[in-house]
Amino acid sequence: MTTRRQAFDEAVETDQRNLLVIAAPGCGKTELLAHRALQQISLLAEGRQILALTFSNKAKTNLNGRLNDVLGVERKRRFVVVHNFHGHSAEIIRCHGRTLGIPVDFEIPTDRTQPDIVDAYLEGLTEREADGVRALINSQLGEAKRGPYSDDEVLARLRDTGDQRSVLVEEHRQRTGVLFYDDLLRHGQRLLRVPEIARLYRTHFQSVMVDEFQDLSPQQLDIVLRSSDRSRTVVGDPLQGIYSWTGARPAENERLLRRISGDPLSLGTSYRSSPNVLRILGAVSVELGGAPLAAADPENWFEGGTAAGFFFKTGADEANFVRTTAAEIHERAPEATIGVICRSGWRRKPVDSAFTRSGTPARRWDLATDDPEVISRIHDAVDRLGATPTLDQLRTHVLTNAESADSETFAALVEALDALDEMVAESGSVMAAVSRLRAAEDVAEGITPGIHLLNAHVGKGQQFDWVFIPGFDEGNMPSFLAKSASERAEELRVLLVVISRARHGVVITGAASLISKKGNPYSVAPSRWRPLVRGSMTHSTRAELVSHIRRMYSDHQSSS
Repeated sequence: MTTRRQAFDEAVETDQRNLLVIAAPGCGKTELLAHRALQQISLLAEGRQILALTFSNKAKTNLNGRLNDVLGVERKRRFVVVHNFHGHSAEIIRCHGRTLGIPVDFEIPTDRTQPDIVDAYLEGLTEREADGVRALINSQLGEAKRGPYSDDEVLARLRDTGDQRSVLVEEHRQRTGVLFYDDLLRHGQRLLRVPEIARLYRTHFQSVMVDEFQDLSPQQLDIVLRSSDRSRTVVGDPLQGIYSWTGARPAENERLLRRISGDPLSLGTSYRSSPNVLRILGAVSVELGGAPLAAADPENWFEGGTAAGFFFKTGADEANFVRTTAAEIHERAPEATIGVICRSGWRRKPVDSAFTRSGTPARRWDLATDDPEVISRIHDAVDRLGATPTLDQLRTHVLTNAESADSETFAALVEALDALDEMVAESGSVMAAVSRLRAAEDVAEGITPGIHLLNAHVGKGQQFDWVFIPGFDEGNMPSFLAKSASERAEELRVLLVVISRARHGVVITGAASLISKKGNPYSVAPSRWRPLVRGSMTHSTRAELVSHIRRMYSDHQSSS
C-alpha cells in the first residue's frame, strides 16, 4: 500500500512543469486532478487561475464536485475555472471574436448541426435515406472543421471532398450567421493562434489540467496547449480511447505529450472496483496489451464482489432478467446505484420496454429532461411565470435566460423543451407536463441511487455499484459497423470502459434471438469475446447470483 500511495503522492507533488499521468480505470484520475489543483494554488501569482477542461457537462459536474470537496467552495470558485471545450471556446469567441471578424452575438448551437438547415436538404427521402445523408453531412462538416480554418477554407475543403449537400448546408450556415458545435472549436483554435490573444490566456491561466487525454482530438489538444504553457497536468488512459469517430487520436496524443512532458507517471491501483470485477477487467486489459489491476482494499468487498454472465433464448427473456434483478437490488438496497449500460441504443430497446411496461423506476440518460440543471431551469421558469404559462412563453423565458457560454446546456434545454411539447400533448397542459418532471428533479451531482439506463459512450467517466451489460452479442458488441482491425480494437476498448464502470458487481448478458423492426424474430450469435470473459466469471447460474445479492443485502450483512 505504501508504494501505491507513493505513486499518487509523487504525481500530486512533483514540480514538473508538464506532467503526463497514465491511470487505468478507477485509479483516481479526478482525485489526482483535485489534489494537484490544491498543490498548484500555492504557486499561483496574484490574480492568476487554474483552467480545468472537460469533455461534457457530466464530467464538469464530477470534477467541480471533487474540487469543492478538496479545496472548499470559495477557494475553488476563486482559483479554478472548469469548462468543457465548447464552453471554453465560446467564451474565447465572445471576448475576442471581432479580431477575426467573427460576430460575438452568434446564436448558440442547439445540436452538433442545425437540424432545420440540414433537414431542408432531405425532402423526398425515406427515413433510412435521410438518416444516412444526415450522418454523411455531419461527418463531412466535422472533418472539414477539425483545424484552425476560416469560413472560406472550410468551403474549399468541402468542395474538394464533400457531398454537394454538405457545401449547401455550410453556405446556408454562413449566410445565416449561426455556429455549429464544430465552429466553436475551430474559431476558438483560430483565436488562440493570434499571439496577443494566446498571451492573454497564458498569462491569466498559470496552469491547465485535462482529464482523459486519449479522447482529445488534435484540435482540442492544440487548444489545451495554447491556453496555458507554464504548467500542464494531463491524465488519461490509452486503453480507454473510444472516441476515434469524433476525431480523437490517442496514439498521436500520447506521442506528443511524451515529447512535451517526458516519461509519464503511472497509476495502477484501482480504488473503484472489487477484486472480481478487476479480474474480468484485467482479462480484457491484457488482451488489449495492458496489465491487470490490483484492488486498493481487496478485503473490503463483500465476497470479493461478483462478475457473472448469462445468455438467454430471447431478448425479452434477457430484458426481463435484467429488470427483475436490478429491481431486486434496488428494493433491498435503495441507496445502491445500478447502471444498465448497452453498447447501442437499438439493442437496449427490449430492456427499456421491460422497465416501461413494469413501471419499475429508472432514469434514462438519453432523455434531456433527466438532466438536473435542465430540470431546475424549467421549474424556475415556471415559478417565475406563474399561473398557467403557454409552452411558447416557457420556451422564450428559458432560452432567453440560458447562459450564453454553455452551449451544451443550451442544446439540452432545447431538446427538453421539444420533449415537453410531446408531453403537453399527452397530459393536456403545460403545468401537468412539467409536474411529470418532478420525479427527476432530485437528481443531484454525480450518480444518484437507483437504476440508470444508458449507452456506453454516455457512461464514460461514471461509476455504479452494479453494472448490467445487455447485448453481449455479435452486431452490438462488437458493433456490426466495426469492419477493420483498428475499429474492432476500439470496440474491445468500449467493453473495457463499460466493465470498469462497476464497483461491486458486473453482469453481462446476451440473447440468441431478437425481434426486428417489422416484428420478425432473427438469430443472433454470441459475442466473439465470450471466451475471453467466461473464465473470469464468479457465478455460473442465475440462482447463485441472486443468492449472492440476498446475502449481501440481508439484515445481517454490510452493504459495502
